Amino acid sequence: MNTTFSKLTRKLQTKASSEDGAMTAFGLLMFVSSCALGGIALDMSNALQVRTQLQVAADSAAHAALVERQSGGTEPEAIVAALAVVERALPSEVYGNTLLPEDIVFGLWDQGTRTFTPSIGADDAVMVDTSRLVGRGNRVRAFLLRFAGVPGFDVVRRSIADTYVPTCMLEGFVGDQYVDVTSNNLYTSGFCIHSNGYVALNSNNIYEPGVIVSMPDKRDVVLPSSGMESNDGLEESLRDGYYEINAAGRVDMMLNGIIDINSPVYPDYLTSPLPVTVEWKGQLDETVWQEGRIHQITCPNTNQSISIPTSTVLREGVLITNCKVAFGSGAAAEDVTIITTSTAEASITGASGIRMGRKDDCAPGGGAQFFSLGGFRAPAGMEMNGSRIVAAGSVSFAADVGSINGASVISDQHINATASGRIGFCGPDGLPIWYEPEFFRIVQ
Repeated sequence: MNTTFSKLTRKLQTKASSEDGAMTAFGLLMFVSSCALGGIALDMSNALQVRTQLQVAADSAAHAALVERQSGGTEPEAIVAALAVVERALPSEVYGNTLLPEDIVFGLWDQGTRTFTPSIGADDAVMVDTSRLVGRGNRVRAFLLRFAGVPGFDVVRRSIADTYVPTCMLEGFVGDQYVDVTSNNLYTSGFCIHSNGYVALNSNNIYEPGVIVSMPDKRDVVLPSSGMESNDGLEESLRDGYYEINAAGRVDMMLNGIIDINSPVYPDYLTSPLPVTVEWKGQLDETVWQEGRIHQITCPNTNQSISIPTSTVLREGVLITNCKVAFGSGAAAEDVTIITTSTAEASITGASGIRMGRKDDCAPGGGAQFFSLGGFRAPAGMEMNGSRIVAAGSVSFAADVGSINGASVISDQHINATASGRIGFCGPDGLPIWYEPEFFRIVQ
């Protein structure tokens, strides 16, 4: 009896310790685990793909809506533009209603607190939500996870687009091809040097904290052999950046806006929006110039010039012309806007010692603005005080030591600036009002 029991015990122990057939159970477990993990991976990958699609659609819709508003469109028109963009990207017959009119909200964006506030009639910012929800019947379906009780996913993406004016477009030197500046300058905080090509700098310059020197690739900056050693603060000032400049477009906008009393760029020093037609005689001095008025002068051909005589000071007025404009030595413009459609390389020129703007330490008012579809030349002794040059052609000028205090120079071509000493920054209140070039960005 004991022998039989011992044999039975040994057989049971042998069976219990046997590994025969274990791989079948283990394989089944691994198969189930692999299916589960594969299901999670497949469904999550699909959900992430949909998330990306919705985000791209939301960004595109926000941009389209804001562009429409900034182009003068109404809120309903902007909403239609946004819906059209999303319909092309995510057709409703395939993806359902990923964007509805109520998903598009206009308002105000506070960059400091990074908060969006809805506001009826606003055109500075827009918030767009794209969705695939069970309530809309377009939920993202699960493939394998539905066998685990997960039928699908609700996916919502949000985009907020905002308009802004880059610091470089407010005050500084901005040239499309290149900007070349000479030596021995102190650039004060807030000033900007930008080119969509490259920036060429010389030696013995100081860049205060807050100065910006930018181009698409900051490694393209052109320096003398002394490099950064002779450009104190430059390394911290360098940025990558690109801006659509379109100076010619700004000239056209000013040409149309400055004669419209309801325009935001209509100067407050004008007493009448009705132009005064001045007969072209080749010269424009204080006896012809009428303060508070818009002057229109038409030359027989665009190669002819209007001359502002030596030491003449033009004040509180606007000149619109197709002529070239030549300032004599020591001539000046205060609270003056000059717009010429001449496309000559030197459509506006200045002899030695011309002055743009009143010397008032950046007080509001007093600045001068020159807009040209051609170029600008001032070979020596130029002075800029809270003033602006916007030219479709190239800009070249030489300034006296410390004679730039608040300057915005923008060119669709290039800028050659010879300056020495302190190059001051005024801020927005120190320069005249114009059509600031607004750019669009996705902020969230």
